[in-house]
Amino acid sequence: MKRVSDFMAWLGGGDKELLAQVPQERTRFTQMAGVLLTTAGIAVLSMTFALHDGVKVALAVAIVLGLLWGVVILNLDRFLVLSMGFTRDRARLLWLALPRLALAALLAIVISTPLVLRVFASDINDQLAIMHQDQSRQLAALENGSGEQQEADSLQQQITADQKILDGQLPGQVTSPQLQTAQAQVSQLQPEAQNAQQADSRARLAWQCELNGRGGGCAGASSLAGNGPLAQAKYAEYVQARDTYNALASQLTAAENAESAAEKTINQQQGAALARYQAQARKNLPGLQTQYAALEARIAAIKNSGQAADNNNTGLLAQLSALSAASSQNLGLQLARLTVLALFFIIEILPVSVKFLLNMGEPTAYEIATQLKEEQIIDSARIKHAESRQLEKRQSEARIDAAETRISIETDMRNKEADLGKHANAHVARHLQEILDAALLEWSDQVRTRLPGAGDPATGASMTGNGSSPPPKAGPAWDHKGRVLAGLTKYLIMGAIVNVIYRHRGRAGERR
Repeated sequence: MKRVSDFMAWLGGGDKELLAQVPQERTRFTQMAGVLLTTAGIAVLSMTFALHDGVKVALAVAIVLGLLWGVVILNLDRFLVLSMGFTRDRARLLWLALPRLALAALLAIVISTPLVLRVFASDINDQLAIMHQDQSRQLAALENGSGEQQEADSLQQQITADQKILDGQLPGQVTSPQLQTAQAQVSQLQPEAQNAQQADSRARLAWQCELNGRGGGCAGASSLAGNGPLAQAKYAEYVQARDTYNALASQLTAAENAESAAEKTINQQQGAALARYQAQARKNLPGLQTQYAALEARIAAIKNSGQAADNNNTGLLAQLSALSAASSQNLGLQLARLTVLALFFIIEILPVSVKFLLNMGEPTAYEIATQLKEEQIIDSARIKHAESRQLEKRQSEARIDAAETRISIETDMRNKEADLGKHANAHVARHLQEILDAALLEWSDQVRTRLPGAGDPATGASMTGNGSSPPPKAGPAWDHKGRVLAGLTKYLIMGAIVNVIYRHRGRAGERR
């Protein structure tokens, strides 16, 4: 139980060390943890329902993904709560709370929507059935007007026409000018001949009545029998009517004979045309039937696919549309929907709301202890920083002093080497001057001894008779000359060595 209590306190934002100092504050953090777990649990249910009902994911997979979503929401809510701190400044607290409330509201809408859909699942299913029927009718109307359906109708008409041709029916009425003229004459003469026949019958009856004296039985006839003037007049009318009828009957017979002859000719022509049409129909009909069957299969597949897609359109968007359509027609359903949505919405923004309300009150003992601990940490960090800066300053000063000492020593060494080199150069120059003077003196003495008429001042010897001096002889003078040259060479070598040492030390000092 101790571990569970510590975990709940930590989840609510409490520090274990500080809670040991103010144990009375543990309950508040445990309750905050309960609020966070409540919102996370609702998020788990929401995601599970959304995946299983809307996306059609297997229930086990939906539960696992729902748990992961719950962990994400728990982490976000805990971050929103802890990031508000313990500030009591109303303006700052408001600026801290507004963006967090907006984010919490967005999460609340996302989480509460699948739960609302689950609550009103029965009403949504009823409305979805109605929507699917409407969509099926619209889909059928679109399919009937589609290009595939029009092409299928055209093929069906061609197939029907070819079937009629094979049954002996020509695709159109075959006629000729002779037949049309004969038919027009027959149509014209038939009523005229019929009227002439009726006139002939009436005239004959009137003549017979007048001839026989049947005044009572015949309208307009006299009662006197015999072939009198009236009877003769009636007979003349009868003859005229009979001649008219006979003429018209002859014309009608001639027209009917012409019509029969033309029809016979047309029938012969129709037989040949029908044979041609039937041959063409037998050739075209199999291909048309194959195209029609393939097109019908494609249309049926499209209809089945559209119907299946319509029946399977039960996702989140379809459910939201169905709930909106159903609630727009039912005020009670609309109020219930808004109430449930508001309930889950308030639950989801509860952690941030509770933290905001807690920060509106007086500072608690835990907050005071937290502030003191933070100040202690800050002071300790500042002290360490100051100590580190002081230590670095001292180390820097020591490095500077050491560098200055080394530079001073090197400078003094270079100065002493320079003095030593100057002293050596002066000593060498002095001895070289002495050697040079001695050599010049000896050379001048030797030159004077070789001049004509000049004798050796030391020995009094004279020049030879031909004016030439005798060759020098080995003796003390030449030994002294060799010693002079050897000394000169020695000092030159020593001076060169001193100069090399001086230059070498000078370059080494410059490199340091």
